[in-house]
Amino acid sequence: MSLIKKITPVNLLEEKKKFFTDETYNPQFKYATEFDDDILYKHGYPQSKYLDLSQTILDKVHFKYAESDLDKLRGASVNQSQVTKKTVDFLKIHQLEERFKIVWSNSFVSRATITTDTIKLKLPTDFREQDLLSMLYHEIGTHALRRINYEQQPWHKKKKKYKFKNYLKTEEGLAGLHSLLPLDFQYAFYPALNYVSVAYAQQHSFSETWHFLKKYIDNPERCWERTLRRKRGLKDTSQPGGFTKDMVYLEGMIEVWNYLNKNNFDLTKLYFGKMSWEDVDTAVKMNPDFKPLLPSFYEVDKEKYSEKLKEIGKLNMFI
Repeated sequence: MSLIKKITPVNLLEEKKKFFTDETYNPQFKYATEFDDDILYKHGYPQSKYLDLSQTILDKVHFKYAESDLDKLRGASVNQSQVTKKTVDFLKIHQLEERFKIVWSNSFVSRATITTDTIKLKLPTDFREQDLLSMLYHEIGTHALRRINYEQQPWHKKKKKYKFKNYLKTEEGLAGLHSLLPLDFQYAFYPALNYVSVAYAQQHSFSETWHFLKKYIDNPERCWERTLRRKRGLKDTSQPGGFTKDMVYLEGMIEVWNYLNKNNFDLTKLYFGKMSWEDVDTAVKMNPDFKPLLPSFYEVDKEKYSEKLKEIGKLNMFI
């Protein structure tokens, strides 16, 4: 069983209903299997240098915009059938329509996730036009393509043998950068909010974390989702603590942006597979003639890709 499945509550919908009846209630979660609490902190704890930057980004954005304003900047809402069609079209562009199936469910924790052969989308649907493209760049343009390239490497499923480092921060950092590309509003607002709220959840209850997030998130469904992501893994969510994985998005974005900035924003080596930016030279040496499958948003206009990422780095003070 994967880590995410282990820490996804089996009584999620029941506890959600109780919480929305009383927002001071702290959900009492049950899990399919027992696990050691140490797994919740395998990604470490928030660092002050990133916490300060995150708060600066939040303050800049929140001073000018409510979340409803940010929604409007992302275009009109799109319904479930439109999301499905756009997703299929994006898969076809990369010749992946036979590889992945699309599954919708109200039991999913995250709005969108991708596995080896499935794209999981959460009901009720919550996408806008630019938002949808952002998700496709993130899930398919980054995660799916890096996975497919990884499957063709001599180090596939042998990363420990070749002493490859943990890839998660690079994986999510790159996906996070790419998710900003199609947006008119390119502040890393949500990665910053993730970082600050992970830190907050380490010292507060579910209900307290919910009310903290409500300052930034107008939509109750989204606020529930983000609070749940902070506190999942706990049985009694009145206690401090919770899963810290979501802080890696911002840390990864900064690390990957700096790697790309030093390498002329050439994406090719990073797409040799699911690996850390620190292992790209090793990967290339092991398979020097490999031609990775690259995302259309990079292939079509590499100069535009470079310029947009430079703007994103400057705007978010990644330098």
